[in-house]
Amino acid sequence: MNFDDIKSAWNNDNEGSNIVVPSSVDQLKTLQLPVEKLRKAMQMEFFVQLFSLILIAFMPKIFSLNQVMVIPFYAVYLVIIAISVQYYYKFRTFYKSLGTNTLSSKDNLYALYYEAKLNIEMYKAYTYTLLPFALIIGVMYTVGHKSGEITRLLAKAADHQGIALGLAASFVLLVLAITALTEEWISQVYGKYLKQIGQVLEQFKENA
Repeated sequence: MNFDDIKSAWNNDNEGSNIVVPSSVDQLKTLQLPVEKLRKAMQMEFFVQLFSLILIAFMPKIFSLNQVMVIPFYAVYLVIIAISVQYYYKFRTFYKSLGTNTLSSKDNLYALYYEAKLNIEMYKAYTYTLLPFALIIGVMYTVGHKSGEITRLLAKAADHQGIALGLAASFVLLVLAITALTEEWISQVYGKYLKQIGQVLEQFKENA
């Protein structure tokens, strides 16, 4: 779709509206750039997460998990896969919507902006939903490691209240660190592009 086609679509869409068509190709290019970068970031994210899910399947072998814990491990893994499939379906639906035709009308642009915000919140929910399952897998590894060294270490820690409190505090700090890293990752990978799209939309309003 060239600029004239887009301009015509915007003019038709703006009948009875206070929002005006973008006045130059540069404005559209300014908006198109963060949309393209958002698509690339999502594509990279998909392959990284897919690789991670595949890698998790081999954890019992890599980390010498006790045979007693193998079946419970894969039961938890199947739950993770089920949650991930639902998330990736919505992820893919949004990714496919990020085409050049999203610039054809103001309604599409605003829909893109708010759908992007919604998908970011969904990404956070997905990440935080997986945290308890990561904890369960960690407990399985701790209890079921073949060497038994970690279990013996925890048994010693149970006899010392200070060590036990230290381990609990470390766990809380780990969860907080994961939360902070998730927020920072989203801000750097997705948030900045979403902010750029929002700024361009604000410029359209100001030019009205």
